[in-house]
Amino acid sequence: MKFNQIIKASALGVVLFAFAGCENADNQPIGNRIYISEAAPADKFTQQTETITVLGTTTTSIHVRLAQPLDSDITVTVGTDATLLDEYNTRNGSNYVALPDEFLSFEGTTTIPAGAVSSEAISITIKEFPTDSGDAYCIPLRIKDVCSCSPVGITQATSRIFYVLTTPLRQVVPMMNYQNVPNSNSSWGIATTEWTLEGWIWMSSFSINNQAIFNAGVSAGTEIYIRFGDADVAYNKLQIKTYGSQFNSNQAFSTNTWYHVAFVCGNGKCTMYINGVEDSSMEISGNNYVIESLQLCSSGSQYFRANAQMAQIRFWKKALSASAIQDAMSRQVSPTSDGLFGYWKLDEGQGNVYHDATGNGRDLTCSVAPTWSSEVVDFTNPNKK
Repeated sequence: MKFNQIIKASALGVVLFAFAGCENADNQPIGNRIYISEAAPADKFTQQTETITVLGTTTTSIHVRLAQPLDSDITVTVGTDATLLDEYNTRNGSNYVALPDEFLSFEGTTTIPAGAVSSEAISITIKEFPTDSGDAYCIPLRIKDVCSCSPVGITQATSRIFYVLTTPLRQVVPMMNYQNVPNSNSSWGIATTEWTLEGWIWMSSFSINNQAIFNAGVSAGTEIYIRFGDADVAYNKLQIKTYGSQFNSNQAFSTNTWYHVAFVCGNGKCTMYINGVEDSSMEISGNNYVIESLQLCSSGSQYFRANAQMAQIRFWKKALSASAIQDAMSRQVSPTSDGLFGYWKLDEGQGNVYHDATGNGRDLTCSVAPTWSSEVVDFTNPNKK
C-alpha cells in the first residue's frame, strides 16, 4: 500500500543570499517582503526543514507570500539550489545530497495576483527513489527570482526551505541469546582517538546483572564494554566501561521495547545517547584506542539470560554529534560514509553471519545461528502496536 507521511521537524536558522529579477529586491529600503509561507509558520521565526517519508509517489506543496498586497501581478521563480546543502551539512553534521532531478517535479514559476498576498499552491511531486546506496537525499528549495513592477524584497531567513527525504527503515531482525555470540574473526587494527558505537537494541528480560550487549576488543587503550546492570546498578540500566572507569544510564529500560543507543567518545569525554537524546556522560583519562574486534551478547550463559534483538549496528572512527545521531537513527546510511569502519544491518534473514556492509570484510559470525523471524520491524516507529 502506498501512503504519504509528512513530519514537520524543527530546524536551525540560516543565512540567505537574496536574489531579485525585475527589481533589485535585496536593496529596496521598503518593508514589503516576499517569502515561502511554509518556511515561516506562525509559531516559529527560524528557517524551516520538513522531513518527508517517501513510500511510493509523494506530494507536498509550498506557497509564496507577500507581506502586503501590490497593485500589480508579481512573478516569482522557485528552484532547487544544491549549493545550499554544503552549509546545511556543515551546520547539522550531516551528509545529504540533492535528490536527482528524475525523481522530482514541480512548476518553478508562480504568480501572486494584484491585490493578493499569496500564490496558488506550488505542487511538488517526489517519486520513490532507490535506497541501495544508503545516500541521504534532500531537496533544497529557494526563491531564485522576483519580477515585480513595485519594489519588493526577499525575506532572507524564510526564502528557502529544505525537504529532508527518508524512506521507512524496515527489516527483519535476529533473535539472539548467550549461545550466538556474534564475533569478528580477524584483528582490525583501527587506531583512533575518537569513536561512536550505535544501534537498535531490544531485551526480553533484565533478571541479572552483567548482560553485555557490546564488547569491543582493543590492543591499545582500554576496553569498550557495554552491559546492562552491575553489582550495585539496576539490572535495567546500561553501563559502559572504558579507560578504567564506568558510568550508567539515567534511563531505566523496559523489556520488549526497542531503543536506539549510541556511545560517543572523544576529547576526553564519553557520552551515552538514548533515542537520540543525551542521557549521561563522564570524563575519561585518555583517548588513544586501537579497536580490534566486536562481540555482541558476550557475557556467557551465567549472565546473559535474556533474548536480545539488534539492528543497524554501526562503528565509527569519529565522534558523532547529537544531530547526526538523530538524523540517521531511523534510516540506513551510506556504507561509504566518512569514518564508518563497520556497519552490520542484521537484516540477512537467515544464516549465522552478519555481513559488514562497508565492504571492509569485518563480518560477525555467530557460534550458533540466531533465530530469524519473518516479522518486519519498522524503525520509524518500532514500538508501535
